[in-house]
Parts: sequence; structure tokens; C-alpha cells
Amino acid sequence: PINCMHPEKRQLRFTPTAVPTFAAMLAFGLTCYLGYWQQGRAAEKRSLQAEYAQRSSLAPISLRAETREAGLRYRIATARGVWQADRQIYVDNKFDGERVGYHVITPLKISGTDVHVLVNRGWIARSAAYPVAPSAAVTSADTEVSGSLTLPSARFIELGAQTVEGNVWQNLTVERYQAVTGLNVLPYVLLAGDSLPPLRPVVEQPDAGAAKHVEYMLTWYSLAATVTLLWLFTNIHVQKPPMPAADSRLP
Repeated sequence: PINCMHPEKRQLRFTPTAVPTFAAMLAFGLTCYLGYWQQGRAAEKRSLQAEYAQRSSLAPISLRAETREAGLRYRIATARGVWQADRQIYVDNKFDGERVGYHVITPLKISGTDVHVLVNRGWIARSAAYPVAPSAAVTSADTEVSGSLTLPSARFIELGAQTVEGNVWQNLTVERYQAVTGLNVLPYVLLAGDSLPPLRPVVEQPDAGAAKHVEYMLTWYSLAATVTLLWLFTNIHVQKPPMPAADSRLP
């Protein structure tokens, strides 16, 4: 009789090499980091949306010289005083969706104090005289302004060292305004709710696009998982069993 030998089962061998493993680790780390960053951006936007909804629904506050506490962003506020027209500035490169123009920032001296609040009176288009700013006159009478409190953005890029040219500025910060004008101003900007033509009210509301960041997060995490699977599959090899030796007892 013929002695039939059963072949051994096939074996899997895991044999990663240095260069592909290092490249996979870099790709995995980068995609995980980007996914985590997008996750944080989504959480940040949800937090801002909740903050806006909570604070904008509160009763309006009256601005005083002592109104300097934190946590007033998005609060509805009113201020009474006199415009300081000679200290009015125009923040350039503000887009209204169709045209480029300025935000008109005018200090209002709060009644009975030497403290001012910066009021964003609205958006105005550039004129044919650009870069000269257009006229945006104010009354000299006692005025009450109401609107929403905001903070000047701390994230901006400035082109060149000449960031202030007369009454036209590239960007606005409270610290810079105080240093240039010498006025004592509150740490907030009041977005005027009503603006007379040619000005248009500026509205600030947090970006509600958290879902977009969640999509990006899932994409990056999926890529991290794909990198891991590809690295595993390319380093797993099937080892075939050796061929059985011929039986010397066969004729």
C-alpha cells in the first residue's frame, strides 16, 4: 500500500520591515492628529453656539465705566453718550458678500464718564476715492446706541508694517486703539443694531458648521484605520508547507 502523508497546514508569518513600518507610523500619527484637531474644532463651534444662544437671550445690560468683566460677549447692551467723530476709524477689507468695504468704528463717550465704548456703526462700501475712506458722519447730540457686544478678532494677518494709515486701519484691537488714540475704552465693541444709510448693520453669529468638522474628523480617522490595515496586510505572508518527501519504499 502507498503511505499517503497529509500535508501540514499553511502558516501565517508577520514580517514587517523598517522603512514601510516607519512610513506607516508617520501616516497614522498625522491622520490621527488631524482627526483629533477637527474633533476639537467641532466641539469649539458647538460651545460657541451654546454660548451665543444663552447670552443673547439674557436681559440687556447698560454699559458703564465699570463694565469690564469677562463673559459679556454676545450680550445685548445699550450705551448713552456723545460720539467722538474725530477719533472715528475705518477697518479695511471687510466683505459683505458682494463688495469690499470698511467697518466704521466710532468711539462713544459714555455719559458722565471719561470712558468710551467702541461702536461698530456698520459696513460701508469703498468709494471711487479709495484708499481714501468715504464719509460716515455722526451727530453731535446725545445718543443712545443698542446692539450686541463682541470682541475684536485676535486672528488676522497683516500685510506689511504700515497697519495704520490715518483713519484707515488694517485690523482693530482694543490695545492698539488705546495706544494710538490715548482714549480710555471698554474691552468690548458694541455692534450697533440700527444703522442709517449708507451704513449697513454688522451682525456677528458663531459659525454653526460643526457638522462639517465632524465629516472631516471621520475622514481622517478612516484614513488612519486604512493605513493600519494596509500595513498589516502587506506584512502578513502565507507560508506554504514543504512538499512531502517521496516514499523510498515505493517500487
